[in-house]
Amino acid sequence: MPEFIKKQYKPILFLLFSSIIFLFRIWYIRDCNVLAIRNDEYGYWSHAALLTGHDWSDVLAGHMNWYSYGYSLVLVPLFWVSHNLYLMYKTAIVLNGVFAILTFYLCIRCAEILFPKTERWLLITVSFMVCMYSAYITQGPIAWSETFLYLLVWLLLYLFLRFEQAPDVNHALCLSLCMAGCYITHNRTIGIVTAYFIIVLFLRMTDAIDWKLFAALLLPLTAVLFVNVNIKTYLCMMEGFGLKPKNGMGAQKDHLLSLLTADGWQNLLRSLSGQLWGLMTSSFGLVYWGILHCTRHILHAFRTKNPGMHTSFYLFTLLSCIGTFLISAISLIDPASITDLNSDTDLTYFIYTRYDECIIGILLLLGFLEFASWKPDVSFLISMAGKVLFYAAISTVLYFNLQRITDTWHYRSFCAAGIGFFRLFSEEFSMRWCVIISVTVFLALLVLVFLYQKRFQKRYAAGACLLLTAVFIPTGLYSAKIGTINSQLGKVSSGNLDMYRQLKDVVSDRDVYCTLDDTKNYRIAYELQVNLLDTHVYSITMEDLPAQEEGYFICCSSGDLDSFEGDDYYLLAQSRYYSVIAKGEDLAREVSSKIEKKLVNLNSLE
Repeated sequence: MPEFIKKQYKPILFLLFSSIIFLFRIWYIRDCNVLAIRNDEYGYWSHAALLTGHDWSDVLAGHMNWYSYGYSLVLVPLFWVSHNLYLMYKTAIVLNGVFAILTFYLCIRCAEILFPKTERWLLITVSFMVCMYSAYITQGPIAWSETFLYLLVWLLLYLFLRFEQAPDVNHALCLSLCMAGCYITHNRTIGIVTAYFIIVLFLRMTDAIDWKLFAALLLPLTAVLFVNVNIKTYLCMMEGFGLKPKNGMGAQKDHLLSLLTADGWQNLLRSLSGQLWGLMTSSFGLVYWGILHCTRHILHAFRTKNPGMHTSFYLFTLLSCIGTFLISAISLIDPASITDLNSDTDLTYFIYTRYDECIIGILLLLGFLEFASWKPDVSFLISMAGKVLFYAAISTVLYFNLQRITDTWHYRSFCAAGIGFFRLFSEEFSMRWCVIISVTVFLALLVLVFLYQKRFQKRYAAGACLLLTAVFIPTGLYSAKIGTINSQLGKVSSGNLDMYRQLKDVVSDRDVYCTLDDTKNYRIAYELQVNLLDTHVYSITMEDLPAQEEGYFICCSSGDLDSFEGDDYYLLAQSRYYSVIAKGEDLAREVSSKIEKKLVNLNSLE
């Protein structure tokens, strides 16, 4: 057995790490009984519903904005196999685990191409650390596009490297189609798409590719972007989103125009500084070393006028990161929330890194291997000084802005999962704890990487990877728990799920009208629709209910029960805040024959 392990340790290591990656993606699967019902999540599932013949437009109309449909194509087969939301949602979480394993494999393949002289077992270990990044773990229990998008971006990077190795038409077409797939999965990859166009034009202008490859790299992507406009228009109209400015570039018009003002640039600096601070803190500086790795190779190529094998890849990576950071920062420029800071300002505007995490993986890979390859010489000290000064600068910008906010508990942890470790020490956001923990872990990495005997260098590097992984896991799981799992458990404890089940048992082909409460909380309608997949649910006001008709159900706030006039309204089920009513005596008799309890007429309630 030991001899077998010695010979087959690489595949064994891969299987071991793959199992761990999968396990922590589905860690909370027992608690994933319902959709977390974030607008994004519902948007993706609604596309899949439409593509399988379900009409949810009367819930979406007027309340939702556009969400890309790439991930929805993954969800479509779930509607073919089952209409049990409980089973479908858990299957989507299992798919997240599968996507993570595939991401791990692609990360290894990219590492082997970029660092061919490094032993494979070490590349496997580094790739494992990258795929265990805390924000990646946090996205595991949510059935939305993030984990699938991470896979697509890694596939894009791998295909780019393959194209560099063998620049032929087949590789060019695959690369172009993958870029299109990234965009239709999430429009925030527009920064990567822009970088892609720049790189392709650069390669053509420098005669690195001929016109045939130029066309192969651009035509499929351009065709998909053109068709995407028509698909988007169709989905917006069919699902009730409407062609509102919020669903197109018009959504960013005011943000872009604000850059023509001094306040706009100040907001951009605030948002960008907060993002970079969050990314550097959560990655313990690896993001900096990853950017430095790309920059060093690009500058070396320009100085020597002798581009290396992967110069175009590093340029593409650097431009993609810059573009993604800027797009994310610009989208968060909201004068009402950043310019006019107040006690309950959402901290997420400053530390929102969710959009950046689709591209951060490659920086973690490059950053660790760059950092581990340095020697404690003058060039390292200069680079370290640059990192310290940069981190101090963005920390200062963030600190003076956050001083104006007193309610520091208010932030969306699943969108800033990387710095979630501060909640292990405090219920409120503590920039001090984030900095202390980040610097402490970085110093531990410094000791592991540099204080070694030469022959044990790679083992110490592997130890540094495992140390990072050990920090990433509790951070990722904790952010997932407080950001998503507690939200799902709250829906269970509120009694809503039991209410939906009672309604599902008797609804048949009847319509359900979900009235809006005083807070305009449309999410109860979203929850109702996804739990009644085949039922037509309407989101409507109390005043617009068809009072003269009978034979339908009403879901309303329990506080509105005394608003119903007439003697043909019967209470079917209740949760903590909501009630389900059967309208009409015939419907009440029909329902009573299917359940054990007798329906209560609203007139008999005190």
